[in-house]
Amino acid sequence: MSSWVWFVVALVVVDLAVVVTWFALRHRSAAAAVNREPGHAVDAETRTEVFALVGEHRTAEAMALLRRRTGMPLREAKDTVDAMTDSARKSRHHGAVSSRADHPGAA
Repeated sequence: MSSWVWFVVALVVVDLAVVVTWFALRHRSAAAAVNREPGHAVDAETRTEVFALVGEHRTAEAMALLRRRTGMPLREAKDTVDAMTDSARKSRHHGAVSSRADHPGAA
C-alpha cells in the first residue's frame, strides 16, 4: 500500500480513539452526577448573601462566594447558583401573580 493509505488509516484509528474516549468520559461524568452524594453544605449566612447577589444579577460573584466559602468545584457552584436563580424567578413570578389576585381591580 502507498504511504497516504497508511496515513488515512492512522487518522481513522486516532479519530476512533478520541470518540471512544469522549463517550467514556461523558458516561462516567453523567454517572457521577447521578450517584453524587449531597454537595457541600451552605450555611444560612452564605445562602442569604448568594440570594442577594443573584437578586442583583451578579451570578459570577455569587459563584465565587460559594466556592470561597464552601470549597465547591466550579460546576457545582454554577448549578447551585442556577437553582437559586430559578427559585428567585419563580418566587418573584408567584409574588406578582398573587399581588394581582389580591387586587382584582388592578390590571
